[in-house]
Amino acid sequence: MNPKFVLGLGIVALVMLTLALMIGRELSTPEERLDELLVPGLYEQVNDIAAIDIVGPKGENVVTLRRERERWRVQEKSGFEADFRLVHDLLRDLSEARRRDERTSNPDWYPRLGVADPGVPGSDGMLVRFPDTGLPEVIVGQADPAGIGRFARLRGEERSWLIDRSPEVPDSMLEWLESAIMDIPASQLAEVTIRHPDGETVRLRPVGNDSDRWVLLDVPEGREAVSSWEIRPVASSLAALSLRDVRPNETVPEDAVRALFQTVDGLIFLASLFEDDDGGWVTFSVSADTTALAEEETDDEVTELAIDAAAVHGRLSPWQFAIPENRYDEMTSRLEDLLTEVE
Repeated sequence: MNPKFVLGLGIVALVMLTLALMIGRELSTPEERLDELLVPGLYEQVNDIAAIDIVGPKGENVVTLRRERERWRVQEKSGFEADFRLVHDLLRDLSEARRRDERTSNPDWYPRLGVADPGVPGSDGMLVRFPDTGLPEVIVGQADPAGIGRFARLRGEERSWLIDRSPEVPDSMLEWLESAIMDIPASQLAEVTIRHPDGETVRLRPVGNDSDRWVLLDVPEGREAVSSWEIRPVASSLAALSLRDVRPNETVPEDAVRALFQTVDGLIFLASLFEDDDGGWVTFSVSADTTALAEEETDDEVTELAIDAAAVHGRLSPWQFAIPENRYDEMTSRLEDLLTEVE
């Protein structure tokens, strides 16, 4: 299968990591003006930052980010990948942020700008710290109404500032997760099979090479399938699939629904789906079906398919993903959901 549909996320992350590590070299700030940067020393150390802690307005820990194995990871979620764009942009904005205008030094006025210390009544700013670096902690406050940037203050200093950047610092740990699971459109699939614990099976296939038209197989006598446009969402359930939450893949119930998605290039995604008090969950096992390859395929192409399958399996199989309700319903469709009475 073309790796861009599944492995693209990992490749993009590596490219962005390279860009992130070049932040310092991309800046053209003259050395004599470094004292005008918001966070002294961050510009010089940005390439070496490997730990970021985000603390909320009440002093609560929001997220603990660590750079491990060429990825930023969320420690509260067993080291699952963080949203690389968020981390990259935060480092870029704080390392480049300049003190555009001096604001209040009166602690009583800090809450108005969102730059009060965490735990102070009325505080709504986000604290960013860089453990084991010696860098000052930064309180990122409210956005400037004029749209210039945000208000900020270095913790321990009296003066607050309007800076020329607007760092994005989410206050929810889940927002720091890499939410994209995979993106496999219906046009890349050859068949979808859904097996329920009671033995009921739902099978879908595209009509020839027309990926917009999917049909339901094994329609019971006296019934007919719903229209193709009502079937297609089931075949598209892996397209732009994102998570709501994630946890290690430890135990899958025996009565889980099994949905098998086979790509035209021979990758097989076996999804195990089940529900609990936290919603609908899915975990994936990925393998290669070399029999799906054309006879003229070379040994190298067969090997490449096996490598792709192993790489995707290694990325997905350790985790259980909470997915949106509509996607869970599509991936666990029943026959009755796709049938109508004969007119």
